[in-house]
Parts: sequence; structure tokens; C-alpha cells
Amino acid sequence: MSEDSKIKEVIQEEQALLSKVVAHLTTSTRKSSNFADYDAELIELRDAIAEALPEDVPSLVEQMTRLQAIAAQRGMGEDVPVDPASPYFGHMQLDENGEIRDVLLGKRTYISPGDGIRIVDWRNAPVSRMYYCYDEGDDYEESFGGKVRSGTITSRRSVTITQGNLRRVDCPVGTLVKKGEEWIRLRDAGARLSGGQGSAVRSRKTGKLGVDALGDFRQDKHLPEISALLDKDQFNLISSDEDELLAIQGSAGSGKTTVGLHRIAYLAYSRTAKVRPNNTVIIVLNAGLAAYISDVLPALGVRGVKVWTFENWCSRFRKKHVRGLPSIYSDWTPAIVSRVKKHPALLRILDEWVDMQDEAETAKMLTTVNGYKDAPRVEKAWRGLQRMPIEVRRRRMLKWLDGEVRIGNDAGDNFDSKTALALDLALQRMGEVTDDVVNDWADLFTDKRQLKHMFETHAPAEFTEAELERVHQWCTDSYKKIFDEMDAVEEEAGDIEEEDRATLDREDDVILLRLFQLKKGWLRDAGRRVEYDHMMVDEVQDFSALEVRVLTDAVGRNKPITLAGDTAQKIVREGGFDDWESFIDDLQVKNARLEPLKIAYRSTVEVMTVAREVLGPLAGDESVATRHGAPVELHQFSDPGQAVDFLGTSLRELFTREPLSNVAVIARHANQAKLYYQGLKKAEIPKLRLVLEQDFSFTPGIDVTEIRQVKGLEFDYVVMVECNEDSYPVTDESRHLMHVGMTRAAHQLWLIATATPSALIPKHLL
Repeated sequence: MSEDSKIKEVIQEEQALLSKVVAHLTTSTRKSSNFADYDAELIELRDAIAEALPEDVPSLVEQMTRLQAIAAQRGMGEDVPVDPASPYFGHMQLDENGEIRDVLLGKRTYISPGDGIRIVDWRNAPVSRMYYCYDEGDDYEESFGGKVRSGTITSRRSVTITQGNLRRVDCPVGTLVKKGEEWIRLRDAGARLSGGQGSAVRSRKTGKLGVDALGDFRQDKHLPEISALLDKDQFNLISSDEDELLAIQGSAGSGKTTVGLHRIAYLAYSRTAKVRPNNTVIIVLNAGLAAYISDVLPALGVRGVKVWTFENWCSRFRKKHVRGLPSIYSDWTPAIVSRVKKHPALLRILDEWVDMQDEAETAKMLTTVNGYKDAPRVEKAWRGLQRMPIEVRRRRMLKWLDGEVRIGNDAGDNFDSKTALALDLALQRMGEVTDDVVNDWADLFTDKRQLKHMFETHAPAEFTEAELERVHQWCTDSYKKIFDEMDAVEEEAGDIEEEDRATLDREDDVILLRLFQLKKGWLRDAGRRVEYDHMMVDEVQDFSALEVRVLTDAVGRNKPITLAGDTAQKIVREGGFDDWESFIDDLQVKNARLEPLKIAYRSTVEVMTVAREVLGPLAGDESVATRHGAPVELHQFSDPGQAVDFLGTSLRELFTREPLSNVAVIARHANQAKLYYQGLKKAEIPKLRLVLEQDFSFTPGIDVTEIRQVKGLEFDYVVMVECNEDSYPVTDESRHLMHVGMTRAAHQLWLIATATPSALIPKHLL
């Protein structure tokens, strides 16, 4: 049979099948809409049974039972109807010992064997697995319901149906598309993932990513390529003056993390006595990036550096320094509460709060000793300690009073006894306030008038009165529950039910730690001050100024600090990071350097161009990509199941050619990632992993994940799925998220849409 004849036969078969299915579904829907009102008939039968003669009751009961069964069956069908406008997307024809069956894959299951119609749900029907695992012409032997079925797949086709009309057929003959009233075969229409292992443009230096010194591909793809990409500007930053804060600004893939990690290695090597690896810490947002960095550092010759997620670091130290509070966190904190508690103004508000407390407690103490003989000595000693946190000053004054320490030239000896008694009493009373941060934390957010005044003063017009009222109400309810639970524990009132447990907001930890620092000074660990020799904070654009200030105040004086970030990749809306200059001002640090990285090394020109277009008005200074690759492609389907079929074929082909490549299939939401994972798993795609808890293995394979999991990571190939308008509406958050997802791709990027594509996708891709 000639090729043209074969194409004609395929189209005729598919059109005939579609016509039969649509006609049946349309007739079935019409019949169901004309069905009698079953409820009314059941009521009539019930009344008839009540009045019937005894000999007529059995037949009426039988009729009622039969009608109930029909009504239940009809009801089930009406809940999830098959849409005649797009009833299925895949077609298999099975030959089992001469018995021919057509099996269709769609969104819903609809079986009418008498009419030769079998539509199965691609997500859960056992037979649908065959569609993903076998090709046309393959023999199969599968077990369904304990019965082994064997035969041959005589046809396997992917079809696109819109508005009840057949528009496209993908089959071994080729890709057949309807243009007007004619069907044409597209030449070389099959999309392929390519450009990675074996064909990517890579550095020829020793230690290239994925290639060892012998030219063989290796499983660990991280460190060698990082090292090979260092350029002159990056090295200058790495070896910069160690006694300053270095803020590295750069686009996705420009080497921010590279510079930060190499700066740690450089300073640890060149200043071993001053910058000790075991007293160096790296703070990141997520566990995936922490795992990646932990793998890289030993290969750089740096061991002992601690890598923490910020949440874990903060929670650990809060539990050490502020005891008795809940150990669980709320999953329902309102966004406005998070925004207020992370706002940059809170740094100044907490400073002012403690300053006012200091003034008030100072006045009380001096009033208490006023008139006594050594009152001037007390005031001079107290003023001499004014640079210290108030609780540190109070404790030092007690030691001075006992003759244990000197303050200035005063050893505290020959002290007037009455003055000493009054001072000791005043300092003990002061401790009830200065040694407590929990009540400060609670008072700040439950005093409505004070809360409003503070934010009107330090962040005018940032929050409405209604928003601050919402914050006040949430905090009042939460803190009451916390204090009630603390009282119950103290009184040993018995176990508290899990659903009644009090919770903290995640943002509370850093507020409590900041209050501790302001009132009590250095954080401590194992009885010693926490004074890091060097700290690096990665993806800093998603931290608040308050969070970073708490971190940097745990670094020793005149010790290096490295911040790395990119405002274009901001995914935490509440942090308040809008620009670097304002952020550094909020931190109130001296000797800060802001250094931009202009060249994007990770992604190709094609990927970076589209990613920048997605940012639109949020795009800052243009970064320069240095490497060309495959064009970015948008593939549109009518259903996720059809997209899974397409991806399954493409990924199998990719791993036949490039078994050491790594691919990220990135969804906007976790439930979408789970859907694609289940579909690809059914298609028996090799090396498939679902990653929703940052548990990346960084080995060859396919990670199906959601977009917030991949921050700071990179992959050979990225496929962003469900790039629909409902997943990525035109908002700043969507722009940032889509940009982050796109720029994870080192070699090639595909976008998948199964409904109306997001308006953020450049029109030239549609």
C-alpha cells in the first residue's frame, strides 16, 4: 500500500470512529435528559405500596427496587459525563486471537460494549498502561483482574479532537494535520529533546560538568562545570577583601552560588586561622539547595562547613533561647500576617521598642536610687555600659555591685550599703522585664493602638487599618491559646489534644530571636557565643531584612559575609525585598559592596531570551547569555493525558541517546506534579522520581516536581507542564515563578499547555 493510501485509510478509520462515538454520546445525553423523574416515580410507588392489596405488594416492591438501581446507575453517569466535544485523545486497536477491539483513552471512563465503545480513564484504567508501554505492532501479554490477556496492538494513535472534530493524528505513518478541508503530513514534525549530553557546547578545560579528564561522562554533574565556568570577574569577587559584606547580584545561572562557595573555599584556604571552615555557615531557603551545596563543598577541598535551611537554623536557636513556646507551626497563617511580620520596618520597630523599654527601666532604676549617697556612681556606671544590650548591662551591674567586675575605673568597692540595697532591689525588678522576650513579642502584636502607631510611624501607608486589625485579631487569638497552653503545662493539667495544640507562625521565631539579640546580646550554642567566621546567605532576595539582620548579627565582628541573590527570581512575596540598595540600608551594615554579575552561563541565549520576556516590566538590567542551543518550544494539547503520552515517548527516546542526562518536569502545583508522575510511571519511563520534599538525588533521571522545589538548582532539560492561564495568571508572582522554572534549563526548555496558554508566554511561541 502506498504512503498516500495509508494516510487516507488512517484518516477514514479515525473519522469513522469519532463519528460513531460522538453520535452515541449525543444520543445518550439526549436520552438521559428525557428520562422520567425517578424521585417522583419512587414516591408514587411508595404510596401505591401503602394502599395496595397484599397480593400486589411483591411486584410493586420489585418494581421499586429496579427503579432505584436504574436511578443510581444513571446518577453515577451524570456526575462525570464524557464531553462529546473532546471525548478521547488516544486510540488503540487490539487483536486478541482474531477478536478486534478499539480502546480509547480519555478523561473519563465510558463503556458501552454493545456499541463497540470503550473509553477508559488514562489515569487509573489498567488497560491504559498498554497505551504508554507498547508501540504499534507490538505483541503484549498482560494480566487484568487476574486474567491473562495476550494479543497484538494493531494500531496506536494519538488524536487531537476539538469541538467534536478530528484535527490531528500522530501515528507511525507520521503527523497528520487538517488544514482547511485537506489533510497533510508534516515533514520532520516529531519534536525531540536534544542538545545535552554528547552534543552540548561545553568547556574543554579539565573538570567539565559531566565529563571527566578522560572525556567520559560521569554521574556527578555539579562541581566540575561550576569550577570550569569561573571567569576573571568572578575570581576577583572570590578573592575580595575578607573583612566586608559582599552582595552578589546576578541573573539566573550567572554564577552567584559559584562565587559564594568559591569565596568560602578561598578564604578558608588563604586565611585558615581567621576563617575556619568548621565555624563557617551557609544559609539557604530549601533543603534541595542545602543538599546540593553539601555535595559541592567537599570537592572544593572544604570540609566542616555547616549548611542550614533558614527555617531549621532559626527554629533550632529559638528553641534554645526562648523556651516553653510551642514546637509546631501554623499552616494557616494569613498572608497579611506574614507580610507584617516580615516587613523591613519591623527592624526599626523592634529597635524602638527595646529603646523605649531601656529608657523606661533606666528611669525606674535611677529614681529608686535617687537621693542615696552613691547614686551618682550608679548612674555613671550604668551610662558607661550603654553600648551593651540592656539585660547584659543589668547582669554586669549586679556583678559590679558584688565586687566581681570593674566598670571603668570603679571596682564597686566601699559602696554605701543603703545605695547598694536600693540598687539591688531595682535591678531585680528590672530583670522581670529585661530577661523576658515572650511578653514583648506578645505585647507588640496584641496592643492594637501601639501596633497601628508603630507601622504608621515606620511604614506609612503600607498597611490599611483593616489589615492591621486582621493582624491584631489573629495574633490575639494565637497568643491567648499559646499562653493558656503554657499555663496548662505548668499546672500539669494533662495531655492536650492534637487539634487543640497552640502553634507559632513561622515568622515568630526570627522576631523572638531579634528581641533576644537586642535585649540579651549574642546567641549561644553549647555554652559559647555564636560568632561565625564567615556566613553566606544564598537566594537572599527571598529573605526579609529582619531575617538577614538576625543572621549577620551572629557573625563575628570584622568577619566576612556573602549575600547572593537576584530580584528577578523572588518567589516569597512577603519578604519586602524590592531592590538591593534599600535592602542593604535596612541591614544597617558598614563596608558593604554590591557587585553585579552580567553573564548568564547556565542557560542558552534562547532560554534566557524567553525567560526575560516572561518577566516583562519586572526585568532589570539585561544579562548576557553566551551559548546558543535548541529553540524554546510550546506544545499544546487538549488534555494532560495526551501531554503525558507525548512526554513519555520523548523522554524514552532521550534516555536511549543520553542515559546520563537529568530532566526536570516542573508543575506549578504539587497535585499537577503528582498527576504527571503517575502518568509517566504508568508509561514505565526509566529513572523517574517524584520530588515534593526537596529530596533531589542529583543523579541522571527525571525529577517530576513543583516549581518552588527547584529554586537554585539546574537541570540539563526542563519541561514546564500545565503552563495554562489558570496556573500562571498575569501577576508579578507568576512572572517570577515562571522565570525561575525556565532558567533551571541548561540546554533546552519545553513548555506544555493543556488549556488556554498563559498570557505570559511570548506570542511568538504560540
